[in-house]
Amino acid sequence: MGDSCRCNQMGARLILGLALLVVTWMALTPLPEVIQENINDKLGHALVFLFLAALAHAGWPNSGYGWRHGLWLMAYGIFLECAQYFVPGRFFSVADMVADGMGIVAWLPLARLLPRRFCATGQGTA
Repeated sequence: MGDSCRCNQMGARLILGLALLVVTWMALTPLPEVIQENINDKLGHALVFLFLAALAHAGWPNSGYGWRHGLWLMAYGIFLECAQYFVPGRFFSVADMVADGMGIVAWLPLARLLPRRFCATGQGTA
C-alpha cells in the first residue's frame, strides 16, 4: 500500500473522529423549546449519517463498506437518541433513528458508483 493511500485513510479516520465529536456535541446540547421538529430535521439526520458512512468507508477502504460499518454507525445513532432522552429540550425519537438508518443504507449504492481506487486492492504505488 502506498504512502498516499495510508495518508488518505488516516485523514478520513481523523475527520470521522472529529465529525463524531461534533455530531455528539450537537446532539447532546440542550435546545430551547421553541425549535419544532420537521421534515428538514429528518433529512439532516439522513445526510449526516450518509456523510459518516462515507467517511467510515474512506477510512477503511480495504474492508469495503458493509454491514459492519453500518452496524456501528446505527449503534451510535441509537446511543445518541437514548442519551437525548436525558437532555433538556431533547427527546428520544424513533423517526430520527429511522432517518439515521436511511442515511447509512443510502451509502451502499453510492459506494458502488465510486471508481475502485488502487488503495483498496493494496497493489498501488506511491
